[in-house]
Amino acid sequence: MDNQKTLFEKFGGDQQVSELIDQFYYKVLFDKLLRDKFLKADMSRVRYQQKRFFSAMMGDKNTQYTGRELVEIHKNLGITNEQFDKFKIHLRNISADMEVPKEETEELMDIVESHRNHVVFK
Repeated sequence: MDNQKTLFEKFGGDQQVSELIDQFYYKVLFDKLLRDKFLKADMSRVRYQQKRFFSAMMGDKNTQYTGRELVEIHKNLGITNEQFDKFKIHLRNISADMEVPKEETEELMDIVESHRNHVVFK
């Protein structure tokens, strides 16, 4: 039965995804490699959209991401592979801190990795 659950469900649902994103942006804003990408951003909006994106990406049937396309959002930000890798490191570490099982964390990392070519343009 567990195999039929979405990653969103296995991860713990809305509250856990929200916690992941909130902790992620807390870390990002103190990360010298990443914070410059967010200095001019409306962080409330960024968090809201990211929570919706992650929920939909992880299989939440009740969430539809209605934000701009990833390419459109990221094409002029000059995000590097190093920055994308750091993004993933933060997600992995936060997942571990939240005691998310390794299998679900790896599934999330694979999904995030599948979006690299929509985010990295440098």
